Amino acid sequence: MNTGEELSLKKWRPPTIMMLPDDLILNCLARVSRLYYPTLSLVSKKFRSILTSTELYQTRTLLGRTENCLYVCLQSRNDYKTLRWFTLCLRPNSSKKVLVPIFYLDSPYTSRSNVAMLGSDIYVIGGDKNYSSNVMVIDCRSHTLREAPSTQVARVFPSACVVDEKVFVLGGRENLDSTNWLEVFDTKTQTWEFLQIPSKKLCSSFRYNSVGYEGTIYVRSNYLQDTYKLHKGRWRTADLAIDTGWTLASSYCVIENVFYRYKNMTIDWYDHKEKLWTTLKGLEKLPTCPRIRNGTLVDYGGKMVVLWEEYVYDKNHEYEKTIWCAEIAIERRQNGEIWGTINWFDVVFTTNEPYSLVHALATSTI
Repeated sequence: MNTGEELSLKKWRPPTIMMLPDDLILNCLARVSRLYYPTLSLVSKKFRSILTSTELYQTRTLLGRTENCLYVCLQSRNDYKTLRWFTLCLRPNSSKKVLVPIFYLDSPYTSRSNVAMLGSDIYVIGGDKNYSSNVMVIDCRSHTLREAPSTQVARVFPSACVVDEKVFVLGGRENLDSTNWLEVFDTKTQTWEFLQIPSKKLCSSFRYNSVGYEGTIYVRSNYLQDTYKLHKGRWRTADLAIDTGWTLASSYCVIENVFYRYKNMTIDWYDHKEKLWTTLKGLEKLPTCPRIRNGTLVDYGGKMVVLWEEYVYDKNHEYEKTIWCAEIAIERRQNGEIWGTINWFDVVFTTNEPYSLVHALATSTI
C-alpha cells in the first residue's frame, strides 16, 4: 500500500445518518416512536429542525403513526412564573419511561392560567395576579407556540373544558353577570361568543371546576358548593351524588364517557344509572405511602394515567421529590363493573428542586 492510499484511508470515515439527505432523515424519523423524539432532538440542530417540521407530521399522517403523548407542567415554588413543560419518553437503551423537559418550549404564562386539550393543541387561557385575555396554543406535534384569538373578557385562573370541539371558559373574574360569565371558542370559525346563562346565582363565585361529560358540561362552584349542569342549552342542578363525590376529589377526568375521581390513592367512577360512586377494582398493586400528595388523573387515549408526588426527607431535613406514573387499562365487564389493569408504574421524575405538579394532559397525535 502506497502513501497516497494510506492517507486516503485515514481521511475516510464510516457513513452516519447525519450524512444522509434531509428527506431521507425525515423518512427515518417519521417511523420512530415519538417516545424517542425528546432525546433525538438533542442530537443536533438538524434533528431538532426536522422533528418540529410540518413535513415530518405530514409523513407520519401518511404512515398512520398516531401515538398517545403525555404532557406534564411543573411550577417552581421559588418563582411562580417559572413553569417547565415535560413529556414522557423512553430513556435511551432502556425500557424505562421518564419525564424529560421540552427545552425549546417557552412558557409565557403562569400556574393560574388554565389549560384545555383539544385535538393535538393545548389551549392556555387567562392570567395570574393580573387579568389577561391572552390565549396561547401549544402545538403538541411540533412543540411550538402560537397565539389564538383573545377572550372577550380578561380573566385570572378561569375554568376551561371542551365539549363538541369547542372550548368553554367560565369564571375567573369578580362581578361577572349572566351575559359574560361564560364564553365559547369555536375552533372552526376561530371566534369567541358569550353564552348567556339564566342563573345570576351561578355567577356569584370566583373559582370553578368544570368538565365535559356525556355531552353535558358540569360546573362546580367552590363558593356555593353546588354542581350545575348544562345540557342542550338548559341549566339544571346536578345529582347530589355526583356533587358530593366531586367535592372529595383531588383530581378527576372522563374516559370513554365515564367520570373518574382520584381521592387518597383511591380511584372511583360514577355510575350515572345508579347515581353512586364505585371504586375501580384491580389496583391493589399500586404503591401507597403517607407522603404521597397531589394525585392527577389523565385520559390517555382510552387508558388512564395516574401521576402522584412523593416526598422523602433525609436526616438533614432535605427532601427529594419523586413523581410516580402508572398506566392503567380500563375494562368494562358485563355485570356493569369497571376494572383497571396496571400496565406499568414507576418513578418518572426525581428532583431536589421545589417543583410541584400543576397540569397533566394527554393527546393522541401524529
